[in-house]
Amino acid sequence: MKNIFLFEEKSELRHELINGALYETSGASTFHNKIVGNIYFLLRVLLKGTNWDIAFESFKVFNPDRNYFYPDIAISYPEVQKYFSEKPLLIVEVLSNTTRKFDLTDKFIQYQKIQTLQYYLCVEPEQQVVIFYHKRDDGEWMTETFTKDEQQIELPKLNISFTIKDIYKS
Repeated sequence: MKNIFLFEEKSELRHELINGALYETSGASTFHNKIVGNIYFLLRVLLKGTNWDIAFESFKVFNPDRNYFYPDIAISYPEVQKYFSEKPLLIVEVLSNTTRKFDLTDKFIQYQKIQTLQYYLCVEPEQQVVIFYHKRDDGEWMTETFTKDEQQIELPKLNISFTIKDIYKS
């Protein structure tokens, strides 16, 4: 595992580790970057004064199988690790044509193995669609899809909520 970290640290490209194999991640569009920026800024403002760790893009999240991924945004319980988290509460992925299927299926399956994860937000960058997965108290995952400006996404474990318009505004 240490050799993989050294390789990743020196590589100009990012890779995700899945079942012992490295997979190159794709670049991002301007739409993608705008949405990531909007969400990151929104979450920073809403969580100001709390102890939550908020990271984006070049920060790894590990699951119990020791697979790691680079979510677009992760909010984690405070940890001592400098370059990764094993305890995210919220993961945000901004979808693209090349990652959509993987993010909504295989990656979500891997993320569900993380005990602390409560929320998984998948955001379409070029149209106003947000797919919100949240874990119920019994451990079952529920899905909601949001498309209208005024619809609220509630994150009670973080004690925050925001509208779809907050994500997509310029």
